[in-house]
Amino acid sequence: MGECFVKQSKRNNSVKMVISIAGMAICLLSGCVQDNYTEDRNPEQEQADNRKDAGLEELEAWREAEQQDLKEGPATEAPKGDSQTDMAGPEEEMPDYRTCMSGTVVEQELTEEEISDLFFAQEIPEEIFARMDGVSYVENDNISLEDLRYLRLLYVGFDEQTHVGELIVHASIADTILEIFQTLYENGYQIEKMRLIDDYGGDDHASLLDNNTSAFNYRVVEGSEKLSRHAYGLAIDINPFYNPYVTYPGGVEHISPEDSEPYADREADFPHKIGKDGDLCWRLFSEHGFTWGGDWKSLKDYQHFQISE
Repeated sequence: MGECFVKQSKRNNSVKMVISIAGMAICLLSGCVQDNYTEDRNPEQEQADNRKDAGLEELEAWREAEQQDLKEGPATEAPKGDSQTDMAGPEEEMPDYRTCMSGTVVEQELTEEEISDLFFAQEIPEEIFARMDGVSYVENDNISLEDLRYLRLLYVGFDEQTHVGELIVHASIADTILEIFQTLYENGYQIEKMRLIDDYGGDDHASLLDNNTSAFNYRVVEGSEKLSRHAYGLAIDINPFYNPYVTYPGGVEHISPEDSEPYADREADFPHKIGKDGDLCWRLFSEHGFTWGGDWKSLKDYQHFQISE
C-alpha cells in the first residue's frame, strides 16, 4: 500500500510537470504571435488606420480638392491692363476680312451669308489708290480712276485653305467677275495667289513668275505700243505659271515666265491647267462672253481671259 502511494505520487508529479510545461509553451506561443503581429504593423498602415478612424469624410474631401487642383492647373496671372477675356477673345483677335492683307487665311468656318458678304466691289478707296498711284495707274486719257472697281473676294489656295484676295477690274465687269470667282471658290477651284500687281512694283513678269492672279495694270502689250486689255481692267490672268504665255518670234517658240516650259505642253496632264477638257474656270468665263488666249492662232496665252466693253 505504501509502495503504491509512492508510485501514485510520482505519477501525479509527472503529470503536473507535463501540464506546467504545456502551459508555458502555450504562453510562449501566444507571446510570439502577439510580437509578430506588432512587428508586421508598419507606420504607414497605422497612419492609414488613424486617418480612417479620424473620419472618412474628411479624407474624401481632401482627395476631391487635390483632384480639382490637378484639373485646373496652376493659376496664371493676367498681364496688367488685360483681362482673361481680352487675352482669349476670338472677336478681338479675328482680322477684318474686308480690309486685311491679301492672302490672309480665313481660320473659321463661314456661313453662306458671310461668304457672300466677302465678295464685294467698291470704288477705289484712298488707301488702295495710294498703292496704285504711279505704279499700276498713271494719269491718262484712256481710263479714269472712276471707271475702275476694287474687288474683295475669297479663293481656295493651293494649301486647300480659304484666303482673302483682291482684284481691280473695269466697273462694267465687276459683278460678273465676283460671280465667277464666287462659283470657283464654292467649288474648291484652287488659285495660288491673288494680289494687286502693285505689290510687284507693276512688273507683270514678276507677277507671272510668282503665279499671281491679277487683272488691271496700265501697260502695253509686250513687244508693241498697243495698250493691253489689262490697261482697261478688262482682262485677267489666272495661275499664270501653270498656264504660260507662248509666242513664236522668228519661228522660235518662247515661253514666259521662265521655268514654266513643262506647262506649255497642253497635252500633258498636270494640276491647275486651264482648258476645254471640263475645266470649270474656262467654262465660266466662256459662258460670260470672255475670250480665252488659249484659242489664239499667232500666240497662246493660256492664263488670259479678256472681254470687249
